[in-house]
Amino acid sequence: MNRIQLQQMIDLKKWYDSESSGRDTCGTYDFCAYCDKSQSQPCACAYEKMEAKPAQRVAPTPKKRAAVKQVKNQDTSLGKKFDYDKVMAKKASRKSLTFAEKYALSSDILKERYAKLQKALTDTPKGAPKIKSRISKQCDTYRRNGETVAKITIIGTSLRINLPLDCDAPEFNDGRTPHTDTSHKKVYEEVPFQFKVNSKLGLKRALALIELIK
Repeated sequence: MNRIQLQQMIDLKKWYDSESSGRDTCGTYDFCAYCDKSQSQPCACAYEKMEAKPAQRVAPTPKKRAAVKQVKNQDTSLGKKFDYDKVMAKKASRKSLTFAEKYALSSDILKERYAKLQKALTDTPKGAPKIKSRISKQCDTYRRNGETVAKITIIGTSLRINLPLDCDAPEFNDGRTPHTDTSHKKVYEEVPFQFKVNSKLGLKRALALIELIK
């Protein structure tokens, strides 16, 4: 099987998995950790990297080993009970991880960006209605006076924020704010505008969108 055929096979699997689970499964597979979107067949290339012989794999750095050790020793994540061995067993059997479990396994960069999004959402002027956070199995939901104003999710290694914005509005379709319309999914009906926060520029634009909805 060549790389193009492998990519087609993976695309088909992602489509079936997304349809059966009712959510986008892109970024949730083990090989997604090796993904490089700039390549012509990103999924196939990522899968080949994952399947590479152990001798070809890059050994973890001392910093990486220290980070893994820290995660192994923690017993809570975002206020939720966390057991590293059980979580890794779930991951190995391809079972869905909770938002708190994904967060615990995420990089320090992702956690830092998440903290900035969280602060931007919950910092409100004196006298203004409070925006409160509630972490569920799937995401971190933010509500104001009973209305959902944002949802933050982690898909694979990608941090994403959903907001109650019009996906078809001209100001969001000028090429500077790439987004996905997730209104067809019940969980995102109130906040259909999904934006990836995977870079410094992405974070800057996400913070600007948060100020817009606030």
